[in-house]
Amino acid sequence: MTRTPKNDCAQDPVASGAQAIARRIRDKAGAYARYDFSEAQSGALNIFFDLVQEFDAEEDFHAVCVLVPHELFGLGSALYLVTRDLSLRCAQASGPGAVAPRRALAGLRGAPAQPAEGDGHLYLPIRANAEHVQQLPFDPPGGVIGCLELFPAARLAGGDGLFWEKYANRIGFQMHNRIVQGANRRHLRFIRNLAKDIGHNVIVPNMYFKLFFNRLKRTIDQLGEVPGRHAAPSSESRREILALHEALREQYDEISRHYEQTSLYLETLLRQSHFEKGHYVLERRACHVPTQIIAPQLHQFLPRFQERGIAVTPCPDCADDPGLTLSVDVGLIAQVFSNLFSNALKYTAPPPDGGPKALVCSASHAPGRLGRGRDAVDFSIFTTGTPLAPADGARLFEAGFRAGDNLADGTGHGLFFVRQIVELHGGRALYEAVPGGNVFHVLLPARAPEEAPP
Repeated sequence: MTRTPKNDCAQDPVASGAQAIARRIRDKAGAYARYDFSEAQSGALNIFFDLVQEFDAEEDFHAVCVLVPHELFGLGSALYLVTRDLSLRCAQASGPGAVAPRRALAGLRGAPAQPAEGDGHLYLPIRANAEHVQQLPFDPPGGVIGCLELFPAARLAGGDGLFWEKYANRIGFQMHNRIVQGANRRHLRFIRNLAKDIGHNVIVPNMYFKLFFNRLKRTIDQLGEVPGRHAAPSSESRREILALHEALREQYDEISRHYEQTSLYLETLLRQSHFEKGHYVLERRACHVPTQIIAPQLHQFLPRFQERGIAVTPCPDCADDPGLTLSVDVGLIAQVFSNLFSNALKYTAPPPDGGPKALVCSASHAPGRLGRGRDAVDFSIFTTGTPLAPADGARLFEAGFRAGDNLADGTGHGLFFVRQIVELHGGRALYEAVPGGNVFHVLLPARAPEEAPP
């Protein structure tokens, strides 16, 4: 049977956006026809657009704004900018004769909110992009970020007012973008410096704790040798010292495990390469995932699972399976399972038909699960409780999404992080509703794919 080729473009959700854009193009074409701008006015808009792309420096941009009216129409002009304290600063003027709006317009404290005329000068508000005004580093009243002054107003014919309003709008759009770009550049410089500061003031000092822990362990070991040298085998003091030594060793082991996990998270999340590249950068190495990642994470949560009466079943028969050794970023994948266990701690409940609360970890080989010729290993976590509604289950890994009104509070970021990291490894994070509970699947490639930026 012959099949009609599938038209992927026709089903692309972007198609509806393209239709809206096409309508706006037709609307604009009609609007410009009604504006009936002269050839010189239309050319001025094109010249302005070309020159603001050509000249990057801020002072050059300001000069273009005032010289287009001056050179093409013989008008005096001046450009005023709203500052952070909402006062006005004259950034550029085409020549003498400019009169600040606050002097020309009685009672005006800042830039005019509407076109206004005073002392034979026309003042036009320059507005930010209304849809993105929140991106600005300050909050200008009414979105007005500047003012364009033109003079003498007597030389402006009645129909010219609309043209110059459109011209001021073009200035506002370009100015908005430049303000945001400047703020972004400053932000990036800060992030780069912050990454260096983190390495110098956080990561390196944290390494010294490992030295302190090693010294403390040697002291504890030495303490364990004392009773054999200085106390009778059956003395009460010997038993007390041994009990104290055992308790101290247990406390040391617990603190040391927490330190190892915290250090792993710090050194992984605050890795300088993340900041430099602008996305998570994997540092892969061969790792037996069940024993070297899942088991340590599960051990961290085990006391809290026990406090909540959740029976835990670790991955059975995983330790002896060499096929579960994968090429992964250990620190990031450890945080993936930490997030999943944290969710399990919050949401595990008795199964709907009764019985104890339970968590079961498992791992299985999944040939072709990531696509043709792309074998995977499926690490799954089952928890008892009421299965999620299909609509909630389909959106669990979206940024900021939280399922159900009756669930514990959260940020909606944890599972989105899980998805990001698993997909960066070339895998998939999935949710499955099953009788009696919920299953989260982490599918990781059996063979490491070529790493690519997200």
